[in-house]
Parts: sequence; C-alpha cells; structure tokens
Amino acid sequence: MQAEIGLRPNLVRRWANGVPAHPWLTVAPVLALVALFTIFPFIYAAVTSTRQMILTLPDQTPFVGLKNYLDVLQDASARQAAVNAVVFSVVAVTAVTLLGLLVALLLNQPIRGFGILRALVLLPWAIPLVSAGIIWRLLLHGDFGAFNGLLLQLGIVHSYIPWLSSRQLALGAVIVAHVWREFPLPAILFLAGLQVIPPDVVDAATVDGAGAWQRFRYVILPLLKAPLLIVLVYETMIAVTVFDLVYVLTGGGPGSATTLFSWYAYAATFHFLNLGQGAALSFIMAAVLLLFIAIYLRLLRVGRDDT
Repeated sequence: MQAEIGLRPNLVRRWANGVPAHPWLTVAPVLALVALFTIFPFIYAAVTSTRQMILTLPDQTPFVGLKNYLDVLQDASARQAAVNAVVFSVVAVTAVTLLGLLVALLLNQPIRGFGILRALVLLPWAIPLVSAGIIWRLLLHGDFGAFNGLLLQLGIVHSYIPWLSSRQLALGAVIVAHVWREFPLPAILFLAGLQVIPPDVVDAATVDGAGAWQRFRYVILPLLKAPLLIVLVYETMIAVTVFDLVYVLTGGGPGSATTLFSWYAYAATFHFLNLGQGAALSFIMAAVLLLFIAIYLRLLRVGRDDT
C-alpha cells in the first residue's frame, strides 16, 4: 500500500515534467518478450561465436575470439558454399522479381476472369516449403518423375534426366523450385503498386507518343520503386537463408553442388555439433544480408513521392 502511494506521486511528477510514465508501463510486457526472444538469443549467439563450443566437449568452452570466423573464411568448403549461395541468390532473386513483375503486368489488364486468376496465383506461395519441396522432388525424380515423362512423351529427350543427382543440373533444379514457390508474393505486391498508378499519367504519356516500352520504362517502372525495393529486400533475405527446399530436394548434394551457405551453417551446427562455428556462420550470413539491403537502399532511394 505504501509502495502504491509512493508510486502515484512519482507518476504525477513525471506528468508534470512532460514525460508520461504510463505508456512505458503499458508496453513494458511487450518489450520484455522482445528482449527474451530476440535480444537475449542475439547476445547469446554473439558470445557463442567467440567461443569453442562443441557439443561433444561440453566442459571445454574456451574463449577463442575471432578464430571461428577466421576458420570459416579459410575453409575451402565454406568458400564453395558461399559461391553457390551467391549464384543461387543472384539468379533466384532476379528470376523471381522479373517473373513477379510480368505476372503483375498481365493480371493488371482489364480482362474478364482475371479476378479468379489473381487468387489462384497465390497458391504456390501458400504451400509450405517442405510440401513444395516434396512436390518438386516427385516431379524431377530421375526414375519416375512426371517432368521427365512429359519431356519423353513430347520427344524432347530420349531418356530420363537425373535433375537432382547431377552436379550440373541440381542447383538449377533447386532454383526453379524456389522461383515457382516465391514469385506469387512479388506479383501481388507489384500488382498493388500498378493499381495505384493514376491512369491519367499513363494516358498522358500515350498522347505524347510514348510506346508500350517507353511507358513502362519511364512512367510505370519509376512509380514501382517502393514495391520493387520491398521485393528485392524480402526475396534476398529468403534466397540467402533458404534451407527447406535444399533439405528436401537434394540434402546439399550431389557432392557440394547445392551446398548453400545456410546449409553449410546447418551442417556445422547439427552434423558436426560445432555451435561456435555455426553461430559465426550465421553472423557472417547476417552481415552479407545487411550489405545487400544497404546496396538496395542506396540504389533505390524511395521518398514520399514514390510511396
């Protein structure tokens, strides 16, 4: 009771000073949850990345500083995984963005029946990643895959192709599955951006003699800068950290053909039980993501006039 009486004058004094206390008391539980499930794991992972923490040696966790990071940078397997991740991310993000934009331009046409198609286009994105991986694993199976059967029936190939067990084809197969799964969301975002573009602007460009490509390049595309930035940031985050499709489709194989950086971090943590190196790999991956996002923000500066 005395504590409550002492608290009320304190609140009154804070109100008198122009700094209300009750908003902070209201959000305090939320801030506590954020600290518990976000800030604490981040700090714990940062500490783990500077220690030799191997689950087979639970009593030996000496401080090693940046050794885990240096070991990763000097590891040929990690460098190969990084190269695979860069190739995968560049190709996948480019393909997802372009395909999403093309689908959005198509769905933006005033054609009857496209309302249903706009709902159906979201179906691949609504499928869980593991389920999508299983679907594509059955489609691309080297012995009884439906895709091979279709190509064989059309006479395009004369024998089944081992899409997922070939070092030359496996990464491309994973990229195709990833693009199929991810393009619907960018398509909807671009479609939303297209539908808020004033028709008068496009009509004025048409009256001035601008062709279809010129209208798209100089009128429509600049007005899609904000959704384009969102798509690039989001899809880059997804591509760099993709794991489920690789796990279901190829398991990182054959060899190291589909061993992406995210898969390598998983293997270091759960296969080799090296938590320190796994944490270091995760922070390197996060740093690369921040670099990509900074580049996007630099190239696509979105102001109030673009939103």
